[in-house]
Amino acid sequence: MTKSNNYIFVLWGHNFEEHIATTFITQFREAGLLVKVVGVTPGQISGAHGLILAPDLMLSRAMPLAAQAICVVIPAAGCNLTSLKNDPRLLEFFRLARSNGAKFVVGGLNEADFKHLELLSLAPEDVFIYPASDELVEFARQVVRLMVVMS
Repeated sequence: MTKSNNYIFVLWGHNFEEHIATTFITQFREAGLLVKVVGVTPGQISGAHGLILAPDLMLSRAMPLAAQAICVVIPAAGCNLTSLKNDPRLLEFFRLARSNGAKFVVGGLNEADFKHLELLSLAPEDVFIYPASDELVEFARQVVRLMVVMS
């Protein structure tokens, strides 16, 4: 069971990567961590391959909890980040999460994406770049072990 009210947030928006999101969600929940899927786009949200995931809460409801974040997973990269870049609330969400020492799990973002999302200021040990799908489950398990210690 969860030891505290430290949250792990997995962001979910249109065309995000389902296999990335579901792998992390499953691993975190199996470990008993408090994980919430946060919708960043309105309406029914389908991933890059058509899978629809229902968020636990929308960004506006997650905002008051952001300062309790120990981890934020962003299962998208490149052009799929449009919904993040166009929402100024996300910068505040990230700032609040960073104030709690949250780790960020991201895909292969380019420098412009890091800069736009204001993630460049993070120390290298606070950003985990998830690998290709072949190694994803083991990588997720490593992140889970760290989050268990942090929670």
